[in-house]
Amino acid sequence: MAFMWLLFPILVIHTNALPDIIRIGGLFHPSDDKQGVAFRYAVEKINANRDTLPRSRLSAQVEQISPQDSFHASKRVCHLLSTGVAAIFGPQSAQTASHVQSICDTMEIPHLETRWDYRLRRESCLVNLYPHPTTLSKAYVDLVKAWGWKSFTIIYENNEGLVRLQELLKAHGPSEFPIAVRQLGEGDDYRKCHCYKLGEKR
Repeated sequence: MAFMWLLFPILVIHTNALPDIIRIGGLFHPSDDKQGVAFRYAVEKINANRDTLPRSRLSAQVEQISPQDSFHASKRVCHLLSTGVAAIFGPQSAQTASHVQSICDTMEIPHLETRWDYRLRRESCLVNLYPHPTTLSKAYVDLVKAWGWKSFTIIYENNEGLVRLQELLKAHGPSEFPIAVRQLGEGDDYRKCHCYKLGEKR
C-alpha cells in the first residue's frame, strides 16, 4: 500500500495557497489494520519530504467504523467534514463506501478508494486506485497469451471471483484445450474443492 502516498500530491495544485495543516480523513474497519498503518505511513512520508508540500503538513484524521453500519459511517464522514478535511480515504466495505461516496460527491470532496468495484460508472469525486475488473481481466488474457498457456486452472472462492475473470473465460474458445475451474469450499480448508471443466454443467 506504499503507493498511496503518491496520490496525495495530486490533490495539491497550488502549494502557495494551501493552509499550514491539510487534514486527510481515513475510514477503516476493525479488520483493516494494515491499511490504517499504510495510510498513516503515507502521511508521514509526505510530511518528511518537504519538496512535496514545502509550506504545509498533512494531518491524518482516522475514524474506525463497522463494515455493516452505513448510518455510523455517514455520521463519521459528517464529523470529518466538520473538521475541514480536504479528502477522505476508504472504507473498504461496498455498503459503507457507497454512502461515503454519496456524501463526498454532494460536498465535492475527493473520495479515495483501493477496493474492487465492478461498476463501469465512477462518480465525479471518486478516485479508485484498484484496476477496473474488465481491465484487470484483459491483463490476465494478455499474460496467458504471452506465456503461451494452452490449458490452465482457475481457482475462485465465490461468484464475484468469476466476474473478475470474465474476459479470460470469454477469450478461451470451446475448441481449445479445456480450462479447469475450481471453486474453493467454505472455511479455511481448501484441500477439497469442486472442480468442473469449462462448458460442463456445474
